[in-house]
Amino acid sequence: MSMERQSPFQRSLYINNMLASHCLVNPVDFTTESVWGTSIVSANGEDWKRHRRVVAPAFTTKMFSRVVEESTSLYSSMKDEFGSDQVVTNLRSLLHRFTLVMICRCGFGMPVSWKQGGTSQDEIDIFDRALSVASSTLVHRLIFPKWVWSLPIKSLRHIDQSWKTVLTLFDSIAASKQAQYSSEKELGEEHAKDLLTKLISATEEDSKYTLTPSEVTGNMLSLLFAGNETTASALMSTLVFLGLYPEEQEKAYQEILREVKSIADMDLRDVANLKYVLACMHEAQRLVPATINLPRDVPEDMITRSDRPVQKDILIKAGSRIIIDTMAVCHNPHDFPNPQTFNPSRWHDVPDHDIIMFGSAPRMCVGRRFAQTEVVCFLAHFLWDWEVETVLLDGETREECFEQIMAGASLYGTAFGLGEVPVRIRARS
Repeated sequence: MSMERQSPFQRSLYINNMLASHCLVNPVDFTTESVWGTSIVSANGEDWKRHRRVVAPAFTTKMFSRVVEESTSLYSSMKDEFGSDQVVTNLRSLLHRFTLVMICRCGFGMPVSWKQGGTSQDEIDIFDRALSVASSTLVHRLIFPKWVWSLPIKSLRHIDQSWKTVLTLFDSIAASKQAQYSSEKELGEEHAKDLLTKLISATEEDSKYTLTPSEVTGNMLSLLFAGNETTASALMSTLVFLGLYPEEQEKAYQEILREVKSIADMDLRDVANLKYVLACMHEAQRLVPATINLPRDVPEDMITRSDRPVQKDILIKAGSRIIIDTMAVCHNPHDFPNPQTFNPSRWHDVPDHDIIMFGSAPRMCVGRRFAQTEVVCFLAHFLWDWEVETVLLDGETREECFEQIMAGASLYGTAFGLGEVPVRIRARS
């Protein structure tokens, strides 16, 4: 999909957003700023540029290599959940856990285990349990007024306490990272492998671009919750559609066999060679985009060009709010022939800026490569070990199953995705 294959309205907005002297503005009321403060997700203008100059360079090649290492380690623990031939009915929950632990390990530098620590009072286990509750109740935290959390309702009190625990322990973890960074600073910033330490280094007075401690918290939590839910959604959709289209699964599997010499020793170069596996992820994201709309406010009058159904210029007045319907864009038959078909080949040699599921223009998802590396690495391990088959009802055709799967897609937390779709997995010989 080149720029010419994007919808004209989407393409015009893309160019306006990228080149206009006053960029389209991310509406604060569509962000998490009210929950944990300013971050790269909520900031605008020069403030956003400052956040991006700190956050974007924190995603380094060394970090992506760590993502590969941790994905391999975590998958080896996760695969014990599966038998040699079984129907899995809680795949979405398992994948959500996988992506949450990955962000804890690579984002926070915390050695969180696959299995939760039960009643352990270890700080990491307490944080893990509280974070699991918080990650599943983010929408509640965003929409409920503050007085709700004081009601004498046990479930609400539990959610409120979990959030307080996350924020309190995060401050403690950040303080420990700050002390560690200060003592090891002479080793250079490249010594820091996790995202939190990278951002903490930006609180130093001698940093070119700085963040306040509260902004470090805002950025880390924004990246954590956004990355966890959207990556889990992408993984779930990819596995379900690979299970529904075995011919595409076989292409991905053969690429893994061809490109990865030792799955246990897979590295970042192997991941980069798995282009068809990555295309499977992108096609699944197109069918079920985790972000189904992109809101933008217009700070000054702008003109965009419409080519369909008739060619004309459209004036969008200052103060307007644009909602880009990502689902409609991704299913537009003018841009994606046979849009209701899982066809990874359509993403062959597509440049990064045309992969609109990660956003567009300057505000493209800063964690895009982190997510791509994590998903491709997981899929390589999973498909190496298992053949996946999406379970059809008696007499049901693939097309009917596809329609049922898409009809069951909904908002889970802050990400759009598939519900629990039963899949059968069989160990490969």
